[in-house]
Amino acid sequence: MKIEGSYIVVCRDLDKLKSYIFENYPSKNLKLFAPDDFLIDDAKAVIKEAYIAESEQKIIVTLSKSYNIYAQNSLLKILEEPPRNITFILCAPSKTIFLPTIRSRLYIKTIEAEKTGVKSGIDFKKMGIGDIYFFLKEHNFLSKEEIKSLLQNILNEAIEQNIRLTEEELEEFRKLIHLAELNSKGANLILCALLCIYERRYR
Repeated sequence: MKIEGSYIVVCRDLDKLKSYIFENYPSKNLKLFAPDDFLIDDAKAVIKEAYIAESEQKIIVTLSKSYNIYAQNSLLKILEEPPRNITFILCAPSKTIFLPTIRSRLYIKTIEAEKTGVKSGIDFKKMGIGDIYFFLKEHNFLSKEEIKSLLQNILNEAIEQNIRLTEEELEEFRKLIHLAELNSKGANLILCALLCIYERRYR
């Protein structure tokens, strides 16, 4: 089955996303790049793979929790003008991970995941400093996975509530989630996330 054109696939459950890729695309010419954080060296490896000539279609899949801005910028040209028989599929838990310049070039396909994890339930447009204080008290003893889930859900819920975050602020959220993976103190990470949203309303 030949795939027409490169695109983005979004799913919050990366394990489900990986299964989807292997179930739906032929493995013969499938090249998967799946670092947790997609960095400039990963982008260079993808570009190098793309320029290895193929007589049949080759599908290059990237699947990561976050994509470095510089790595994304380095992919722009090859995404716009891919080599012959090369198709790209960029996979991530959220479309907002990708720069607007990436999103404008590729079709976006969303795969629904089961709704799990820790939700914030905050009305961000009404949130005050006192609300942040009490929220931190109530979420003081979360596991690493629960903190990561909460941070991602805070971001998703803010976007759903039309809080317009900048690319720099989105990058900050990606850093916070990465720090959670490294076992940084959860209360500090959650505080940074909530203050980022709180301050955004007054800019």
